[in-house]
Amino acid sequence: MRKWLICLAVLLTLTLMAATVRVLLWDDALTQALREGLPEFEKKTGIKVELELVPSGTLLQKTLISVTAERSDYDLIAVDEPNIPLVAPLLLPFAQWPETKFYTRPSMADIMPLALEAGQWKGEFKGLPVNANVYIWLTRKDIIEKYKDEFKKEYGYEMRVPKTLQELLDMAKFLSKKGIYGWAPFTKPTEGATCEAIWMFESFGTKVLQVTDKGYNVVLDKQKAIEAINFYRELLKYAPPGALDYGHAERVAAFSRGEVFSMFNWPALVPDIENPEKSLVAGNVVYTEPPAGPAKAAAVRGCWIVAIPLAAKEKTAAAEFAYWWMSVETGRKLIPKGLTPARESLLKDPAYSKERPWFLGIYQSMKYAVERPRFERYPEVSQVIRNNWLDAVSGRVSPEVAVDRMVEEINAVLKKYGY
Repeated sequence: MRKWLICLAVLLTLTLMAATVRVLLWDDALTQALREGLPEFEKKTGIKVELELVPSGTLLQKTLISVTAERSDYDLIAVDEPNIPLVAPLLLPFAQWPETKFYTRPSMADIMPLALEAGQWKGEFKGLPVNANVYIWLTRKDIIEKYKDEFKKEYGYEMRVPKTLQELLDMAKFLSKKGIYGWAPFTKPTEGATCEAIWMFESFGTKVLQVTDKGYNVVLDKQKAIEAINFYRELLKYAPPGALDYGHAERVAAFSRGEVFSMFNWPALVPDIENPEKSLVAGNVVYTEPPAGPAKAAAVRGCWIVAIPLAAKEKTAAAEFAYWWMSVETGRKLIPKGLTPARESLLKDPAYSKERPWFLGIYQSMKYAVERPRFERYPEVSQVIRNNWLDAVSGRVSPEVAVDRMVEEINAVLKKYGY
């Protein structure tokens, strides 16, 4: 019996060592940093990793083509939180992930509650939250120092990191006379525009779609939504030329050239701004939570989970890779390579506050995180939101018409799928 158990253990070890885990992730500085640690992971575990990185905007489409309930081309996949409801039926619940040999299941206590919440659907974890991703607010501290006293003479308070949207508008108006744009938007017809709409709607006190166990209801408050649109249109007056066709690349470039005072950004895009070879403002940026609207401060959350498909062939190897990714040891080794951790302890670690000041910005912003609608048909709802939002802020239609259409078209999506 003893010999049989030994043989079985050896067989299981050899099976694991022979495993190749196929991993599908989004492509940015965070996931690129993982490549740096693969040789060590492969040497320790005997697991070969085939890491495929694709643009975040095409990841969902590739996932739905490559993963079904009966077949999966990948053993571990990344899912952006708004898409978890759509992909959830294809995923092995986190509670059912297999036991592993080399790396232990990470403690959820070290992940911020609102980041942890992003990995759940209908009360069940669908994967492991690996990225505490949230919009953070960037402000030029050198501009504040230069103009704070002059600004105070005109507005009665010192220039600072804007605490409210009204302060942001005040500062934008003032800086326009100095040849500096107060703010940079996101107006390309992609998911970023949906995030802008959600940010403003939440800041003014309204959600778009309420999702409960009993169903789905469009709850957009027309008056608050109109106020949010009109305020955004006012901010656009103080944005750079071409602001109605601005995406991540355009606003990062304008900010890095020193043309913009304050704006949102995803953490993965910050390293270039802090790279003195690519940016004129490196070392002169403060990272905080966003300025508050009339209702509250709202930072749009975009956390990612990694998940094991139900049909994955190498579930144990996939779990090993995910646990390795989330370990404190891996975090400390790969943060210098570009990894952004999900662990609260690493985000707050003083060892990173000087070289990566945006880590504390992530931690602060996550306290004000708001989610996009959690809904199985989110991509369609997102398209309705951004199309009508962009029509309104660009002036193609009135805010009143845009809000009415948004409500009508989202209700049509709900009806289409029997909700």
